[in-house]
Amino acid sequence: MTIGCYEMKLVADSSYYDLLEVSVDATEIEIKKAYKKKAMQHHPDKNPDNPEAHETFQRIGQAYETLSNPDDRATYDQFGPDGAPKGGMGPDMDMDDLFASMFGGGMGFDPFMGGGGAGFSFDPSGGPSGGRRPKPSRGRDTTVAYDITMEEAFKGKKVVMSLERDRVCGGCKGSGARSGVTPGDCSRCEAKGFILTDRHLGPGLLGKMKTTCPECDGEGKRLREKEKCKKCKGKKVVKEKKRIEFMIDPGTEDGERIALRGEGDEAPDIPAGDVIFLIRHLPHPSFRHHPGSAGSLQIVLSIRLSESLLGFSRVLFIHLDGRGIHVTSKRGERIIQPGSVWVIKGEGMPIRGKGGRKGDMYVRFEVEFPTTDWAKALELAETETKVELPGRKPDLAIEEGKLEKRELSAKPVN
Repeated sequence: MTIGCYEMKLVADSSYYDLLEVSVDATEIEIKKAYKKKAMQHHPDKNPDNPEAHETFQRIGQAYETLSNPDDRATYDQFGPDGAPKGGMGPDMDMDDLFASMFGGGMGFDPFMGGGGAGFSFDPSGGPSGGRRPKPSRGRDTTVAYDITMEEAFKGKKVVMSLERDRVCGGCKGSGARSGVTPGDCSRCEAKGFILTDRHLGPGLLGKMKTTCPECDGEGKRLREKEKCKKCKGKKVVKEKKRIEFMIDPGTEDGERIALRGEGDEAPDIPAGDVIFLIRHLPHPSFRHHPGSAGSLQIVLSIRLSESLLGFSRVLFIHLDGRGIHVTSKRGERIIQPGSVWVIKGEGMPIRGKGGRKGDMYVRFEVEFPTTDWAKALELAETETKVELPGRKPDLAIEEGKLEKRELSAKPVN
């Protein structure tokens, strides 16, 4: 499936990618960074009151262990977390059980296998009659990572993009054949939908493995080239481009999913799956999400020593929607210690489903002390009367009509 100008890799299962909050096309470096972030976030030592933290931490480790190994990742992409069908014997399985489960038939020696080793063959009459793939009830979902800025998360965003997906061919109605043509039996698998291939089970032990026929893709029917539909070339589906629109509401959280029902790939007799957009917030140079409180944000601001001791009244920062947040701290009202965190109520992210209510803004103040140049200037002045600290910082430039006056909490939160 192609979304926008990107070709999206389809995988059998995306739960490991979703757990690490990376796309299915993520690089090894991206996966490693995501793992470190998630492991630190969900470490049991940092979540002593969360009984699910240990299990989540283990699942994150399993996801990283699988996706960081190219071979394991390829197997996971193709077969999902359970992996490919496996051979071999467990401690409680004898040879009869093994071959009955693998081949659906009894165990027997095959004199035509050669090599001097023991061989086992599958008797089609003793097991399932065919190897055709069962059709799923609906198409596979496609998960797409979609990055947005913090500004877009705060204000919301209308997304418009082009989507290319598979749709059942209208020319042949999904048969893949020209009008009036009936597909013939596949000669490779003799219309069974599967073939038997050799598989080594151990030293001197060779078995037969039932696999999907590559010529007919497990259907047991084939078309000759001249019998194929001209429109889809026998593929039964054609590519369709569609312009899609959806809204990212204000306050949409990092890791949230937006599903477009029925917009995924389609196949004959199989309803289309969904396209699911996994929302990811891009880092912001000033704002961060504050843990532990819905919709809360945090910011680090720098004030001068005179402002921490004697107060200030100015625009402290420009918010994500362009508003200048003006705060007054009166002289004698408070002393702001370096590293202390104060709260501005209602200036966090919008909280969805709460009627426009917002979280809070947690402000961590860093205090700028005077420089040595200021101290040297005092020494040169040789004054013993009045010492003036550097004055307050200047106001930030804002657009007209975008000034909001807010108050700091009465006490710091740390």
